[in-house]
Amino acid sequence: MEFHGRVFSYDYLLSDKKIIIPAGELFQISESSLIRSGEIDEHVKRSDEIIYAVSGNAEIHSGIICEKMHEGQVYYIKQGIPHRIIAGDDSNFRYICIGFKADISCETLSSFFQMRDEIDYFVKNDDGNIRRLTEMLMNEFYMKDAPDSIMINLCLSQILISLARIYKGETSLIEKKGTSTLGDALYKALRYIDKEYIQITSVKNVAKELSYSEYYLSHLFSEKLGMSMKEYIIKKKLHTAAKMLKETNLSIGELSDYLNFSTQSAFRQAFKKMYLMSPSEYRRV
Repeated sequence: MEFHGRVFSYDYLLSDKKIIIPAGELFQISESSLIRSGEIDEHVKRSDEIIYAVSGNAEIHSGIICEKMHEGQVYYIKQGIPHRIIAGDDSNFRYICIGFKADISCETLSSFFQMRDEIDYFVKNDDGNIRRLTEMLMNEFYMKDAPDSIMINLCLSQILISLARIYKGETSLIEKKGTSTLGDALYKALRYIDKEYIQITSVKNVAKELSYSEYYLSHLFSEKLGMSMKEYIIKKKLHTAAKMLKETNLSIGELSDYLNFSTQSAFRQAFKKMYLMSPSEYRRV
């Protein structure tokens, strides 16, 4: 694939890498900008592709079909279809690109696969959800810490479901009303927990900090992630505990206090449940 006139590009995943998640496989997430009349030569991807136009406009050539694409639109093209992009002559074209293969066994993506069976490619107006979700996904790779597979799966799944709804002409009433979506609330909670989990001592504290009800957040975690928020927090703490058992000389009591478990007994029981051995046994292995 040749680029002519690309101003910048942040391309996290290359052709020899992928991230495997329940929704499928993520091959590429990138943010690029083409200068006026800049071009990406015709190419064929080994995965499906979504392009979201952040700003500017471009011509999208899919096979023998040429369509105009402008800011706020989304382009979907199926794996194996040749395509190329030519930026408009009046402004730079900035876009986010996602390369993926969805898992057909994932029941929550049935609407996406129905859409995929009906069409090879399309350009549609976004209802606001695709931009929000692609930026969430992109942000996972801009973070200093390693991208979280739960967040990646959540974002990609919602992107594909939203894409199918846009294709059908369905719109998001939640987005139109300007209120927070389920994805917004869950994203905020996950990001907060990922940064503050060591200090967190209860689910109630998280809900209060984010101005959501404890019941609402607990329901979101159970519905979307298949685990309670308490389980997610403990899992984060225990991953850190396992690493520190190998890399530090802190006692079990000191680790328990550092990770803000209520008691050493609670720490030991939680650790053994997850790793099938006590903290002391894990350190010796």
